Amino acid sequence: MPTKSPTTLFGRRLRAARLAAGLTQADLGRVLGLDDQNTGAPRVSRYETGRHEPDQDTAAKIAKALNLPVAYFHAVDDLLAEVILLVSQMPKKEREAILALIRKRSGSSTRP
Repeated sequence: MPTKSPTTLFGRRLRAARLAAGLTQADLGRVLGLDDQNTGAPRVSRYETGRHEPDQDTAAKIAKALNLPVAYFHAVDDLLAEVILLVSQMPKKEREAILALIRKRSGSSTRP
């Protein structure tokens, strides 16, 4: 049975991240605790195809299961998504240094 292509940003990033992690939809469903009565794979499929969007708690569980920041799945700009991904993988001290550099370059010293 052919799989449907992701139609949403979240779905595209979820499928790419799941495949990069070497997980099937059923594997991810089990990791998320969704596999009661074999519903895990179909639910992950619906998230990937955009038929359903996960709630915030489920999105956070997906991100944690894939070792990615939840913001990565929602960033509209691909460049920003990559920045989020790369910065999230840095140690805290390096993230703080990057933030200071960005604040300096933007002329901002405070958050909104």
